[in-house]
Amino acid sequence: MRREHIAVILFAAFVTIAVYLFFRVMKPFLVPIIWGAVLSGVFYPINNRLRRRLKRDNLRALIMCALAALVIILPVVFLAFGLASEATDLYPRFKAALGAGRYDFILRPHVYGWNEKVRQLLGDRVDTSSLDVESFILANVDRISRFLVNQLSRFIGNLSLAIVTFVFTLISMFYFFRDGDHLVRRVRELLPMSEDLKATLSHRITEVVHATIYGGVAVALVQGILGGLIFWILGIRSPILWGAVMALFALIPPLGPSLIYVPAAIILGISGSWVKAVILAALGVVLISNVDNVMKPLIIGKRAKMHQLILLFSIIGGIMAFGLVGIILGPVLAAIILALLEVYRPHVGSTG
Repeated sequence: MRREHIAVILFAAFVTIAVYLFFRVMKPFLVPIIWGAVLSGVFYPINNRLRRRLKRDNLRALIMCALAALVIILPVVFLAFGLASEATDLYPRFKAALGAGRYDFILRPHVYGWNEKVRQLLGDRVDTSSLDVESFILANVDRISRFLVNQLSRFIGNLSLAIVTFVFTLISMFYFFRDGDHLVRRVRELLPMSEDLKATLSHRITEVVHATIYGGVAVALVQGILGGLIFWILGIRSPILWGAVMALFALIPPLGPSLIYVPAAIILGISGSWVKAVILAALGVVLISNVDNVMKPLIIGKRAKMHQLILLFSIIGGIMAFGLVGIILGPVLAAIILALLEVYRPHVGSTG
């Protein structure tokens, strides 16, 4: 083996070890850095406009970080306190509704006589004499209420870790706001391709990122607003809170707003409000959930030039691989692969 080959192998081994060790060093901070990049991209248009009026880069970056922090923190605080209040009041409100007879059809079947029909139907095959529906549901509602409160308490207990992560995210955002354009130029310089291909790839990725972020948020907001309005019209408690929760769940495909309006419709039906339950379920399926099917292909699919199936699986896979940041990172990675295939396809075809 030639000395040059040995030198190349040793250099490659050195680079591999250095990259691995650097990755180990940076691994705890990857999620805050990715969130910082994503959020700075979301607020890039505002940052770009502010740059024209304010030439001091450090001050501009600080203002943008403060604005982003307010936009993120205020909704989170609102949702946290709202859900804590709902979880705390769940059991007392259920007991009050029980005392008012709103759940008699389910909890006190002897009033309506359907328990006798069930007993006659089952006969000797199942012993229903010791079945106490009221005590069973009361006990489980109490457990659910205490579970929600405990989970919120654990969330508050882990708040210090969340604050540290958010601080690192803000630090990352500061440097992305200040030096983002310079970093993008440096990355483009390192890409081993022609300037035309770099421009095409950059434009393609930017389109997908903007479509995914702004399109996803726009669709989620529409679904949340519709859900809140429907809850308000039907007289359901805390429509603003539940509309905000539906908008949040709408950003996560495996969940979706149905995780809120379906249980709400069931509760309405059990409490005797069958008309409201049917209206809520129908409007939820036809209107709230269908907004996603109608708007996403128009806003995200066409602009991103990405098939809905790829978009869906890239979001779900991104969440499984990277956590919540995968909502953005998954489609971005899919966009990079598709953009590379699109850019290099003519060149591959010309070599055949």
